[in-house]
Amino acid sequence: MCSVMRAGRGFPVLALVLCLLVSFSAGCREEAGEKKEAAGAGQVEKAVPLAQKPEAKPEEKVTVYALSAPEPPASAEELDLAQRRIDYVNRADRHLASLCGRYPQLIMLGVEEYRNSYTTLGFGREEPSATCMARTLAPPSGLFDKEESRQIERHLAAMDRQRESMDRDYEKLRAYVKDTSIVDDGKLGRKLVGQIEKSFRAYAQELEGFRSMLDSRASQAQDTLLRDHPLRDHVRLAMDMVSIVRRIADGLEVTEPDPKSLDKPIARLRADIDRAERLPFAVPGATEMYYRHFLKDARGLLALLLRGQIESFHAEVRSALNAQWSQCRQNYNAFVDALARG
Repeated sequence: MCSVMRAGRGFPVLALVLCLLVSFSAGCREEAGEKKEAAGAGQVEKAVPLAQKPEAKPEEKVTVYALSAPEPPASAEELDLAQRRIDYVNRADRHLASLCGRYPQLIMLGVEEYRNSYTTLGFGREEPSATCMARTLAPPSGLFDKEESRQIERHLAAMDRQRESMDRDYEKLRAYVKDTSIVDDGKLGRKLVGQIEKSFRAYAQELEGFRSMLDSRASQAQDTLLRDHPLRDHVRLAMDMVSIVRRIADGLEVTEPDPKSLDKPIARLRADIDRAERLPFAVPGATEMYYRHFLKDARGLLALLLRGQIESFHAEVRSALNAQWSQCRQNYNAFVDALARG
């Protein structure tokens, strides 16, 4: 299991799990004689009633409020493009979790080892190819518009360049450590570490640009697939929570953040959780169970992020975040899998 945040640095492994959800439909029914409104009705901002009935009668659907109104189902062509974009996003996530995507983090582990003990780590495996990002994740023709494809290609090529620059400087650092004839009180080592960290910051910036584009297109594709789905808002909010935590983790990986810089994303995460908890759930059973478990785990992540703001993200906080995210991700994936099964 890869960590989101480790002591000293962070691992940005937050894979989005997106599924085709166009055939799923369900509704809530009341037991005979019961009269109640859906949980949270009237508390959701800008709520849109899906059924204008003040109370449920036997064998009729209850009033369900959502953040958005359902739209007509997407066309076959729209669904095909949306699914292909989701497939590309999922492939990109898997590749970012592979050796090619992980290598900069491995180098930073070696840099941290040098800082702590003036030794360097050998990774015991072949290095990724110099163009492993650009070659593997080149966007297929017709998947995005031309300018978007060019921008994605620029991000990927820049990530390859920065990773290769880090690798060259790290090998120089390893050679420096091994060469006992050099006596300079660590001067060259500090210079090489500074160059590696500069390249890593540039790599992280390109990675964020690439992921931001994918997040935007994945969100659009998801909306296409979920236009008429009763849980469209639940999935949207869950994905937004995952994206927020991932961005915070990426920031923790590069540097110790200013606590105030986390105020806005943490406030947004709290608002998402509040809205998601108040949404009535139109599909009971295991799907709702996993959804509620996910929200509970998201609340736990929120509490740990607030703790990190106060105490700084020391090793104990990062370890707790790792464990909490692992559990949160499992329930998120179980929720989406349950939706796909219908």
